[in-house]
Amino acid sequence: MKISVNSQIISESFIFKAFQLKRSGKSPGEKRRLFKAFHIFILIAVTCGLLCGDKAFAGDTKTFSSIASIKGLSQKNEFYTIDDNVQVDGNFYRFSLTAPHGEYGVVSIKDLFKVCYEIRVIEEFRATDEGEEAWNGAGESLKNIGRGAKQIVKNPKESAKAFARAGGKLFRGVGNFFKKKVGGKEDAKAEDGSDRAEGAKGFKGKQARKFAGELGLDVYSDNPYVKALINDVAAKRAKGSIGTSIGLFFLAPVAGLGLLGNSLTPDGFNAEAEALINGEAPAELNYVITEKYKNKLRVKHKEGSPLAKFLANGNYTPREQAYNYYHFERMVKPAEGKGVKGLKDAIVHCGGVKSPQAATEAATQVELLDAYQLHANDLKEFVVAGDKLGAIRADKKQFFIVPYDFADDTDDNTQLLADVAKSEKKNKCAGTEIWFTGDVTKDFVKKAKANGVKVKDNALLLPHFAPKEKAKEKTK
Repeated sequence: MKISVNSQIISESFIFKAFQLKRSGKSPGEKRRLFKAFHIFILIAVTCGLLCGDKAFAGDTKTFSSIASIKGLSQKNEFYTIDDNVQVDGNFYRFSLTAPHGEYGVVSIKDLFKVCYEIRVIEEFRATDEGEEAWNGAGESLKNIGRGAKQIVKNPKESAKAFARAGGKLFRGVGNFFKKKVGGKEDAKAEDGSDRAEGAKGFKGKQARKFAGELGLDVYSDNPYVKALINDVAAKRAKGSIGTSIGLFFLAPVAGLGLLGNSLTPDGFNAEAEALINGEAPAELNYVITEKYKNKLRVKHKEGSPLAKFLANGNYTPREQAYNYYHFERMVKPAEGKGVKGLKDAIVHCGGVKSPQAATEAATQVELLDAYQLHANDLKEFVVAGDKLGAIRADKKQFFIVPYDFADDTDDNTQLLADVAKSEKKNKCAGTEIWFTGDVTKDFVKKAKANGVKVKDNALLLPHFAPKEKAKEKTK
């Protein structure tokens, strides 16, 4: 822990408060009493900080090279540079990146992987004739979004405002895309390339999805640079003022930078899901997924049902909903062996998320469980503990994979232990195991052990989350 960071923050706060008191209209006596109370508070805060061992607080930093779960990711190359100082922000790390086209502030390792890939694609595309024309043609909508990109995860509301001022829009949900039966033709689009299918206002049409598919980008990305570029190219293609590209799937490998950045795990990519995401407008995509749940997984769908609520939850992007289905399908209806039971409980849980951040976390948990099951094949039934989705394994133990970059002995993680204990008792399990995708402090490991919970850190480095072929090699 870097106590100097917290000391600096406390010192600055102390000076600021003293200045405020001096300029206030309070009497000398009141000023003395308030200043004394604040002084005592500062002494307590500093003392607590010195006694906290390896605990980390918001504002603490780690070095990029010290984070084990990203040791294979390039920190500096021709496309971007990642600042070596990484802030601890609750259960996640906050990264700062600089690229030739702008700066980024990114929270979470998952988003870091995605943004690094997006930056590379933007820079490679800009180097082509079509890309240079599109980038230059984007004009104000690209020139003015620097602040929006910087704030994209630090303050999503401010990011949306900044990007809206630049002439763009940030959208996530599919909740309103299927209020009534889908109608209209895919080719019935506005001049700017946007879909005209019922409920799909605001999303670019097939030209946007086609272009994103060519480059391996997420057409529903929250990255304002990506959004602006996709929208501009889509509008120009719809008008016929710019030609189609051959795509960038010929990109040469770069050490420490993968070619796919939309999934946390190597086996998270699904060609059929990608074809749907890039081939169907949001409303049609929702319809196709609904039919798949009904016909293949035998999940009931009617107004007010858990599945209807799940698919109408606007906190998920269409991409997340598509991949949720394919991950569930692979676990529930595997090519070989028995599937995981309890899909209804999983759907109820995932359908209840209240924010985009919670939706992304839920979708990531589904992806991680699927990746684990491909390797271990011992998950028997989905289980829910608080806001976490897990499964009961063949050894009768509860099992959770939590996508946290950093897990410390905090109130939230203490609540996690209480939630899994309650679930363990309810389901009469033989124990609980929690894997975290990132670092875990000794204090939390100790506390978990005292509560009968086994904890593993840096799960992404385990064979379960390597490509299936490489995973087999590692276990030989």
